[in-house]
Amino acid sequence: AQAKGARLQVWRHDGAHSAGAPFAFESLDQAGPGPGSLHAFVSACRGEEYEVGAGPVEGLKAVAAIDALYRSIRSGKPESVAGCEGFSESRVAA
Repeated sequence: AQAKGARLQVWRHDGAHSAGAPFAFESLDQAGPGPGSLHAFVSACRGEEYEVGAGPVEGLKAVAAIDALYRSIRSGKPESVAGCEGFSESRVAA
Protein backbone atom coordinates (compact mmCIF):
# COMPACT_ATOMS: atom_id res chain seq x y z
CA ALA A 1 0.00 0.00 0.00
CA GLN A 2 1.22 3.48 -0.76
CA ALA A 3 0.64 6.60 1.28
CA LYS A 4 -1.40 9.27 -0.47
CA GLY A 5 -0.73 12.98 -0.60
CA ALA A 6 3.06 13.10 -0.50
CA ARG A 7 4.34 16.14 -2.37
CA LEU A 8 7.65 17.83 -3.05
CA GLN A 9 7.86 21.21 -1.31
CA VAL A 10 10.56 23.78 -1.98
CA TRP A 11 11.30 26.52 0.55
CA ARG A 12 13.81 29.03 -0.82
CA HIS A 13 16.18 31.20 1.16
CA ASP A 14 14.31 34.31 -0.07
CA GLY A 15 11.10 33.06 1.56
CA ALA A 16 9.44 31.81 -1.63
CA HIS A 17 7.62 28.49 -1.32
CA SER A 18 6.20 26.11 -3.90
CA ALA A 19 4.62 22.66 -3.69
CA GLY A 20 4.27 20.12 -6.46
CA ALA A 21 1.28 17.94 -7.21
CA PRO A 22 0.61 15.01 -4.83
CA PHE A 23 2.27 11.74 -5.78
CA ALA A 24 2.27 8.19 -4.47
CA PHE A 25 5.08 7.32 -2.08
CA GLU A 26 6.23 4.05 -0.61
CA SER A 27 4.44 2.82 2.47
CA LEU A 28 6.73 3.03 5.48
CA ASP A 29 4.07 1.79 7.90
CA GLN A 30 5.87 -0.44 10.42
CA ALA A 31 2.83 -2.75 10.58
CA GLY A 32 2.57 -2.99 6.78
CA PRO A 33 4.13 -5.43 4.32
CA GLY A 34 7.18 -3.21 3.68
CA PRO A 35 8.13 -0.77 0.95
CA GLY A 36 7.33 -1.52 -2.67
CA SER A 37 11.00 -1.15 -3.63
CA LEU A 38 11.85 -4.12 -1.40
CA HIS A 39 9.09 -6.20 -3.02
CA ALA A 40 10.41 -5.22 -6.47
CA PHE A 41 13.94 -6.22 -5.44
CA VAL A 42 12.78 -9.63 -4.17
CA SER A 43 10.71 -10.17 -7.34
CA ALA A 44 13.74 -9.31 -9.51
CA CYS A 45 15.90 -11.76 -7.54
CA ARG A 46 13.29 -14.46 -8.12
CA GLY A 47 13.17 -13.75 -11.85
CA GLU A 48 9.60 -12.44 -11.59
CA GLU A 49 8.16 -9.31 -13.18
CA TYR A 50 8.76 -6.10 -11.27
CA GLU A 51 8.40 -2.35 -11.68
CA VAL A 52 11.52 -0.34 -12.43
CA GLY A 53 10.95 2.87 -10.45
CA ALA A 54 14.17 4.49 -11.61
CA GLY A 55 16.73 3.20 -14.06
CA PRO A 56 20.42 3.90 -14.55
CA VAL A 57 19.94 7.23 -16.31
CA GLU A 58 17.87 8.57 -13.42
CA GLY A 59 20.60 7.39 -11.03
CA LEU A 60 23.27 9.14 -13.10
CA LYS A 61 21.24 12.34 -13.13
CA ALA A 62 20.74 12.21 -9.36
CA VAL A 63 24.47 11.75 -8.74
CA ALA A 64 25.29 14.58 -11.17
CA ALA A 65 22.87 16.88 -9.33
CA ILE A 66 24.42 15.99 -5.96
CA ASP A 67 27.89 16.61 -7.42
CA ALA A 68 26.78 20.08 -8.59
CA LEU A 69 25.38 20.74 -5.12
CA TYR A 70 28.70 19.97 -3.45
CA ARG A 71 30.63 22.01 -6.03
CA SER A 72 28.27 24.92 -5.38
CA ILE A 73 28.85 24.70 -1.64
CA ARG A 74 32.63 24.83 -2.21
CA SER A 75 32.56 27.64 -4.76
CA GLY A 76 29.74 29.68 -3.22
CA LYS A 77 28.23 30.06 -6.71
CA PRO A 78 25.59 28.23 -8.73
CA GLU A 79 27.13 25.27 -10.57
CA SER A 80 25.82 23.49 -13.63
CA VAL A 81 24.70 19.86 -13.58
CA ALA A 82 27.06 18.16 -16.01
CA GLY A 83 27.66 14.66 -17.27
CA CYS A 84 24.17 13.68 -18.43
CA GLU A 85 24.02 15.42 -21.79
CA GLY A 86 22.56 13.23 -24.51
CA PHE A 87 21.02 10.68 -22.15
CA SER A 88 17.32 9.99 -22.49
CA GLU A 89 14.92 8.71 -19.85
CA SER A 90 15.43 5.05 -19.04
CA ARG A 91 12.26 4.20 -17.13
CA VAL A 92 11.18 0.91 -18.62
CA ALA A 93 9.04 -1.93 -17.41
CA ALA A 94 10.99 -5.10 -16.70
